[in-house]
Amino acid sequence: MDAQGRVFVADDLNHRIVRYSTPATGYRYKARWGAYGTAPGRLAYPRGVAAGPNGELFAANTGNDRIDVFDASGTLKRSFGTSGRASGQFDGPLGLAVDASGVRAVADSVNGRVQLLNPDGTVASIWGSPNPGPTILPSPVAVAFDPAGNGFVLDQRRSRIVVFDRTTATVARTIGSEGSGPGQLSGPSALAIDGAGNVAVADTGNDRIARFAADGSYLGSFLTDAAPRGIAVLPDGSKIYVSDSANRITVYDASGTQLDQFGGTGTKLGKLNAPAQITLDPGGNLWVADRGNNRVQQFGPAGERLLALGGRGTADGQFIHPTGVSVDCNGKLTVTDSENNRVTTMNLANPTVGVTCTPLAAPAAPPALKFPTLPEPLGPQLSVSVLRKAGLLTARNLPVRVGCDTTCTLTASAAIVQRGTPLVGKGKKQHKGTPVSIALPAQKVTIPAGTSKIVRLVVKATDAAKLRKALAGKRGLDVTLQLDATAAAGPPTSQTTRLSATA
Repeated sequence: MDAQGRVFVADDLNHRIVRYSTPATGYRYKARWGAYGTAPGRLAYPRGVAAGPNGELFAANTGNDRIDVFDASGTLKRSFGTSGRASGQFDGPLGLAVDASGVRAVADSVNGRVQLLNPDGTVASIWGSPNPGPTILPSPVAVAFDPAGNGFVLDQRRSRIVVFDRTTATVARTIGSEGSGPGQLSGPSALAIDGAGNVAVADTGNDRIARFAADGSYLGSFLTDAAPRGIAVLPDGSKIYVSDSANRITVYDASGTQLDQFGGTGTKLGKLNAPAQITLDPGGNLWVADRGNNRVQQFGPAGERLLALGGRGTADGQFIHPTGVSVDCNGKLTVTDSENNRVTTMNLANPTVGVTCTPLAAPAAPPALKFPTLPEPLGPQLSVSVLRKAGLLTARNLPVRVGCDTTCTLTASAAIVQRGTPLVGKGKKQHKGTPVSIALPAQKVTIPAGTSKIVRLVVKATDAAKLRKALAGKRGLDVTLQLDATAAAGPPTSQTTRLSATA
């Protein structure tokens, strides 16, 4: 509500702002503006609106990650905020994986996609929304590559794994479903793939590790002492490392027998606070996204405390809740800095000696984008009031007040015809003639949303004299008023009004 008492509503699924009048006038509908899109003035799922003291309206353009500032009639004045939807931008990056060639995959969770980054940081491809549809990945939280470089993406909302074919960038199959039964998952948060292509999933909601074969067949599961948050597997599958909600790293064999455990709650080297996803580097060392401590830690294969780096902040080398971590064949450490909406890459000072990258086919380009198909907004809704119907030829103008509920360009024109059918000639030669008519030149005006303007359609002096002569002292006139309006969104509106007037 603004200082005048007018009410503004963020109309989320109609992608628009709607204005109503004050309580004193019964909250009458007055205006609207906006339509789905990313261009200036367009809205995508607006979910908040506030009025400033100077009459400006601040709209939370949620789907476009920005704030749009309008006046009370919907004219865009400015915008601020940065969209995180463009290629190479992120909104809540979580999971992270790297293939044998050094291509990294980032689970861009809020944007519903996985972005593949070349070793130099350029975008190689994109899997998921809106390729090929807006709901393929409603909540991707983790990703892993199989030996051939195909992507296994863990979608937490639907509790399933979506497999993307590297050569087509499209979905090849899905694995799992929501539930607690065999082969089902509940709120899963991480996955890892061994050298044979077997998939291990941190089935967080069920407090267990679930295992699948490369073709998606279920291999069984085993319970964990606390809810698993991250998982890493040796290439031969002999050891499964699990980070959990008890701030520990537990090592299991493929059957679920505990082999080792280290970590514990704290901030010192080797201690953890809400650890998230984990990974093994080519040398067998374990890297942990120590989310609650806003840092990354490195452990040896047996839990040796080797390194901690980072700290809370927005500067280079700092993190706010890091979630995913990977080490590639080029000796680069990559971290998803979730709350900073960015991915950080660091060169390791002592990369594993003798490790080389294995060539893989370049990831295919994503298919054509498919955005939501939405109904077209309504065309401009007009209100019309003719201000004078008498003395049109004397005043030589027809004044009309026209209102528009959305900013529109209006073209108004009119025709005036003498009423009735005139008789021409005399005596036996008298017969019915054609009524004389005149056209009033069109006028074009722009009307802001929720306002009105007076349009004066002018009667030319020669046309007025012509019509007076035809009327021969009579006064009756018939007027046809034509209004055509267009707006930035929606179809044109045409409205014809017929009325009686006098000369």
